[in-house]
Amino acid sequence: MPPIEPVSSRFVGEPRLLRLLADTDGDLLLSQELFAWNVRASGAAMEAIHVFELILRNAIDRELRTWNEGMDGTPEWLLHPHPYLLRALNPSELSKTVSRARRIAAEHGRPVNHDDVLAQMSLGAWRYILPSKANKSKQKLWKVAIKNAFPAWPGNWPAESIVTRVANVHGLRNRVAHLEPLHRYDLRRVRRDMRSVCHAVGPDAARFFVQTERLLPIIESNPASPI
Repeated sequence: MPPIEPVSSRFVGEPRLLRLLADTDGDLLLSQELFAWNVRASGAAMEAIHVFELILRNAIDRELRTWNEGMDGTPEWLLHPHPYLLRALNPSELSKTVSRARRIAAEHGRPVNHDDVLAQMSLGAWRYILPSKANKSKQKLWKVAIKNAFPAWPGNWPAESIVTRVANVHGLRNRVAHLEPLHRYDLRRVRRDMRSVCHAVGPDAARFFVQTERLLPIIESNPASPI
């Protein structure tokens, strides 16, 4: 077996290495282990977010298809949104998303469809379609359609509880995307947030999430955690 290259500033950058050393009291071998853990944790976090986002987007999409069809005669709310829906969306971002989907569909020699656009939607899009105190259209859309995506959410919990949890997941996604360390981050809390939102979609969705992610054992193996 070839020797394992030690973690060094040449590979990970001096600020990151210094932070690893600071968090391990200068222990270079433990810093190596901590860096490797962060790589594994980032991968596991993205896997969990992947499953979470699929569950979230399909739950919201189902309700908006139904609502848009009732209002405008077509379930394709991303391609033919009811004018009211555009007040709750970012029209510029939606236009960019549709253009991206059209380009990909054209590369496969076919016209774009609703599912093509859905596949191009980001986690941020689902976060910002949720209700906001500053946007009455989003509040109305929540009441008439989107809240139905979460039938198992406790009735006495406010919509902000869903919004906060989805925002926390979005924050973790951005942290991982920007290669930020996770060993001092409350991954356990965000994992609970993901599971809670999935449970709001349905207990079966929560079970599916737990069965398909591997974040918990990695959280528990964090070498920076106190014994």
